[in-house]
Amino acid sequence: MTVPQRPIAPGESWTAAIDRIGGYFDALVARFGPDMKGIDYGGRETQRVRFEIIADSFALAGKRVLDVGCGFADLADFLAQRSPGVGYVGVDISRSVLAEARRRRPDLDLRRLDILAEDPGGPFDVVVANGIFYLLGAEGEARMRALIGRMFALCREGVVFTSLSSWAPRQQPGEFHADPSRTVDFCRGLTPYLRFRHDYLPHDFAVCLYRGQVPV
Repeated sequence: MTVPQRPIAPGESWTAAIDRIGGYFDALVARFGPDMKGIDYGGRETQRVRFEIIADSFALAGKRVLDVGCGFADLADFLAQRSPGVGYVGVDISRSVLAEARRRRPDLDLRRLDILAEDPGGPFDVVVANGIFYLLGAEGEARMRALIGRMFALCREGVVFTSLSSWAPRQQPGEFHADPSRTVDFCRGLTPYLRFRHDYLPHDFAVCLYRGQVPV
């Protein structure tokens, strides 16, 4: 039995969408457990590549990091090897995903939380989001912008996010692929200090937003 993937429908309220998508991931975890399929992720190698992009964007050692859509908190493991002393906080909308993450990493601060409706606390030096936008549906661009704006408001140093790209040679039907040019234009309205990457996976891009001059 497959678990149907249903992006946000036109006119669907954000609250209803968050509950339904959280339920989608609950169903995936019920079927696959703490496997990459349980978070609807392609595989360990693509995860590693995206984590490298995130870790290379900021000097994260000793910083407080908010991971939006944290899944099983795999990023915390990666950063522990690359950037010692990271103060990691993970938020997600799926109860079952978070239950598995807490079982695996009971030492972490992991919360069920919608950042558009609730305060995750803070302050956070850096806010990250890895591939969370693909189910945003027909109103994906507006919803993505709301999330990016909120993440930037929560950070002291900057934000880095990855997204499926509309420049991809092949696209999965029903998934939201953001336009990289329009996304960067929106981000330029938040800060003039940006980095853009479209060189690491053929279907993916990353944007880093900095509050000050880009570190070298």
